[in-house]
Amino acid sequence: MFGGFLLDPIENGDAAVLFMNPSGYTDQCGHGIIAIVTLLIQLRKLPDDHYRLKPDLMSVRLETTVGILETEACWNGQKVEYVRFRNTPVWILYENLTINSSMGPITGDIVFNGAFNFFAELDPIVLEVKPENSSRIIELGGEIKERIQKIGLDISSKEFPQIKGLHGVDFVNVIQKNPTDETKPDQISVLVLGHKQIDRSPCGSGTAGRTGLLYLKGRISRDHIFVNESIIGSTFKAKIVNTDVRANCDTKRACVVEIQGQAHLLGKSEWWLDPDDEIGYRGFVIHR
Repeated sequence: MFGGFLLDPIENGDAAVLFMNPSGYTDQCGHGIIAIVTLLIQLRKLPDDHYRLKPDLMSVRLETTVGILETEACWNGQKVEYVRFRNTPVWILYENLTINSSMGPITGDIVFNGAFNFFAELDPIVLEVKPENSSRIIELGGEIKERIQKIGLDISSKEFPQIKGLHGVDFVNVIQKNPTDETKPDQISVLVLGHKQIDRSPCGSGTAGRTGLLYLKGRISRDHIFVNESIIGSTFKAKIVNTDVRANCDTKRACVVEIQGQAHLLGKSEWWLDPDDEIGYRGFVIHR
């Protein structure tokens, strides 16, 4: 699971957010953005003049550590039906990188999509992305990440110097379909990240990364509505909205991808911090 600390904006946003997962803080979380915007709207955390009923869309600006993200939401007066946002520009750091694994050579690309992920296509006959194979997927993802780290590649961003190293490994089963059919997925994918975890969502920033990667490699057109299905069957839609982009201090060709998805509120809880509770107040970390 991911978490997000809601903070007061310091620039021109409606809110600011700092994302985290069990392995630490992270700069980007697409599904988290969709969830945060849904929360802000449904719990009436925004000024009244922000609210627009469908078919009009609400505009919400979120400040993150990788810049301000523009989002839009479809609000029916009771629920947010969907949220879409424009991701941090996507660009390719390393292309066609082959890693030797216990399942043989696996070739993929390291892409920046707000974090650095390694994207690799797998033949479903070799390894199908489905819940029954989660243990094998986690082990293979961890193995590939470890081997990439041992190569000693420079995995860093000139624009965001705090972002270093490989965030996760994204495995993809490609599905052959009519590219104009938005009712069927283009792929089924799963992101392995953190401490032997997998993302049960389609991964918003990962969907942006994969869509941008395919566009930058000439495998899909700008008009393609890309549908990414998660390991449990949920989907996000993506499309290219800007191709006239340079990134990484003007050293890389890039594109901007818009993601659309839905989140649901499940409940809320309340926590307290007691300044006399040194352990609870300051926190602790146990290293293995």
